[in-house]
Formats: sequence, structure tokens, C-alpha cells
Amino acid sequence: MTFEVLDALVAKARNAAAGEDPTAALRVVLQDSFAEQSALAEAVEAQPEDEVLLFEDETCSIWTCRFDPAVVVPPHEHLMNAHIAVYRGCEVEVLFHRKDIGEADGLRHAKNRAVNAGEVLTLGPDVVHAVTAEGTAPCLAIHIYQGPLSKVERALFDWDTGREVAFTMDKFNAMLTPRGELSDLGL
Repeated sequence: MTFEVLDALVAKARNAAAGEDPTAALRVVLQDSFAEQSALAEAVEAQPEDEVLLFEDETCSIWTCRFDPAVVVPPHEHLMNAHIAVYRGCEVEVLFHRKDIGEADGLRHAKNRAVNAGEVLTLGPDVVHAVTAEGTAPCLAIHIYQGPLSKVERALFDWDTGREVAFTMDKFNAMLTPRGELSDLGL
């Protein structure tokens, strides 16, 4: 049953993403998925890696995500709507604003937003965020992007300067940071 519940969610999300109002329809699919919250948490936990692509086409990308509370993933953008459903734990979105024209290049920390188990959050295409988990256990979630995330040229942002760098998995992994080093972000 572990992987059947993921297959069912993927099928529903694919249909929703191809519909007339994909943003609203994907949110409904994720809200409805909490009827299988325990099974989905187990399925995400059973994945071999922290982030696993389940499906991608031109309408959506569907990922399982597991975030460690001791590590913060670097600031990055998606350039498309992102829908986050948390099945176990608490995912913390560290949200940034791009600095205004005339300011030095980079980012300003805006706020942190906790997404608890049983909640769905939608981030718009212009959002820049870093991610970690709250507590002592990993956060388990599904992220659905409204487009082919792996085919989009997007950016990571340097922790120290806030400057854009091209997104690659090598750079992403090199920029993973222990949570204790980021106390200035309210973590």
C-alpha cells in the first residue's frame, strides 16, 4: 500500500494540473490527500533519498521531500507556483525578499513560515526561500510544482552575499548549511 498511495496522489495531481484552474485544483488534491496522511508519510519516509521526483511533464512536477531539522537547504527560487503538503513534522519556509533597485544585490530575510502536518502552503513563482524542519525528526512532505521544475533554469542564492548563482545539484548540495550557523534567520 505504501507506493499505491503515492501512485494515486500522482494520478490525481496530474489530472488537476492539466485542468482549467490548476492552482485551485492542486490545492484541493493536496487537502484531500490528508485522508491518507499516515500512509503518505510512510511512503515519503520509505523513499531512498531526501528528494525524489515521482512525475514530471509540462504541467507539473511532483516530488517527495524529507527535510532534516539539523540542516537548512540554500535559498532558491522555482519560477512557478509550488504547493507544499506536510504529512509528518513541521516544514519551515525561510522566506526572503529580493533587495530593491538601488540596494546592493542580494536578499533580505522577510520571515519564517511554519507548515505543520495537515497543512498546505502555496508559494508564488517569485518566492525565494530556504527550507528546514522544526523539531527533532525529519519533516515529510509532497511538493507539487506547476511546470517542469527540472527543465527550468533557476537560481540559488549565496548565503553570505545573497547573490544569484545558477542552480545545479552540486551547488545545492555544497550550500547545505547546519542550522546552528544561521541563528540570524530566527532558526
